Amino acid sequence: MRIFGYVMCHNMDSNVSASGKAKRNVVVWLDFGPYAYINFGIISALSKLEQFNFIGVVTTKSDVDFFQKQTIIPFHKLLYYPDCYIGKPRFDLDTIASFEKQLGANIWLDVFAERSFYKYWTDFHKFTRDEILSISGNSISFFLDVMKTHKPSLVLMQQAGENISNILLYRVAKKLGIKIIMPNQLYLRNKIVLSDNLVSREISDEFYKLVETSTDSTEVYDTEFIKKQDRSESINLLLQESNFKQGLLQRIRHYANRLSYDREPVYKNMGKTKLKLFRYRLQSRFDAKKRKEFLDSNSIKAIVDEKFLYFPLSTEPEARILATSPFYTNQIMLIENIAKSIPIDYVLYVKEHPVQRLKLWRSIDDYKKILAIPNVRLVHPDVKNTDLLLKSNAVTAISGGTAFEAIFHKKPVILFGDEYYDVLPMVTKVESFDTLPQVIKRALSDFKFDDKKLGTFMQAFNKHSLDVPYHSLIVDGDVLSSVQSLGYGSDVTIGRFLAYYEKYRSYFELMAQHLHSKIR
Repeated sequence: MRIFGYVMCHNMDSNVSASGKAKRNVVVWLDFGPYAYINFGIISALSKLEQFNFIGVVTTKSDVDFFQKQTIIPFHKLLYYPDCYIGKPRFDLDTIASFEKQLGANIWLDVFAERSFYKYWTDFHKFTRDEILSISGNSISFFLDVMKTHKPSLVLMQQAGENISNILLYRVAKKLGIKIIMPNQLYLRNKIVLSDNLVSREISDEFYKLVETSTDSTEVYDTEFIKKQDRSESINLLLQESNFKQGLLQRIRHYANRLSYDREPVYKNMGKTKLKLFRYRLQSRFDAKKRKEFLDSNSIKAIVDEKFLYFPLSTEPEARILATSPFYTNQIMLIENIAKSIPIDYVLYVKEHPVQRLKLWRSIDDYKKILAIPNVRLVHPDVKNTDLLLKSNAVTAISGGTAFEAIFHKKPVILFGDEYYDVLPMVTKVESFDTLPQVIKRALSDFKFDDKKLGTFMQAFNKHSLDVPYHSLIVDGDVLSSVQSLGYGSDVTIGRFLAYYEKYRSYFELMAQHLHSKIR
């Protein structure tokens, strides 16, 4: 059998590859929701090479049941991550301090990125300092032990930032010099990069290599190009109702299962009794409805003929910002600082992100704070991004796709966070709020568009990016996760996974092929 250009044969020794060499270990982070099934799909394709042993680290008990019963991949080892902290006593503070020194990290910075510990998912339980330190310390100890015991050639995970556990896994593997691969989404439709870092620096590093030697690109990268890359389809996929919940009988069974099953004693479920969850869901629906009504009544739906800078709100909570731009997570404060810094004859347009609907919108108090700023216009989420980009004089953003699209519209971009496209001369990074007024004035008065640099950048982009419909993988993977977590049985999930794998086989094989090329 020929896979990825290699002639394969089956070998009975699970520790020896088809070529007679010892198999290398791959640690696979099988996190909650769709990511467990996306990563399982990737290693299902990679396993055909018969060169690796897979150590699965699972974060939910229901998924453990699936991975134990499936026969698609015989895992060398399956580990249930929450065992490292459930029921464990308070961790020794000196040990955590030594971990922090050993990793060269700021653990509190990572702690604040965990939604359950601070600011966001705290309705059911307020974590104490000791609880946070116990979970964090035991997690670091667990990941160090996994790496030192199994000595993997690779760690496969989703982009770090979803929770404290995968950030700490990333920190530990990085410090130990172990290769990490994460499918990071890029800001063109159905484009990802298999990256070993949080910001996809492979692209910007390639840009620096090419910038001195590359010739003019034959491709034109302009407004028409970016229009063809419209990402609204991906947003609509995220916003649509899961097809798993369609049909009256399915819907009844779905909610009956939700009310009947007991939640795992993992940290994100602390305090979540069935009664509290029921009340929370009712209150959340009511709050979301009121917030949307307020937004509809108080945000503008038409762009006025005036000079303005455009600030697209990022969804909250958002892994991308929590992990890579931790000092810019207070977007209200950021809007105030931008508004203080713009010229007197400009206003600031602030648009709500349509995907914030999935997160029940922002509080009415947040919207009122934005509306109270005298030179700020709150823009309705239904207003098209393209219209705002075309009519704006500049774009300010923490990070994200809107600022990237602005480059193709030949608009100056003022960026607060780190991005793979911040190497372009059309992008200005803000180093401190003290310099923000000068940065904005220079961006408006001295902006020069560089076609050649953008062409070179896109050469680097195209070299490292893969065509993979990652949003679709997430949506369908979330269905699989719901099937398994709500007790429909592993046999049902296995059948669903096989259909899922077949649907996306070519993409899983493409990712596996490129992943393999990075660890030869």
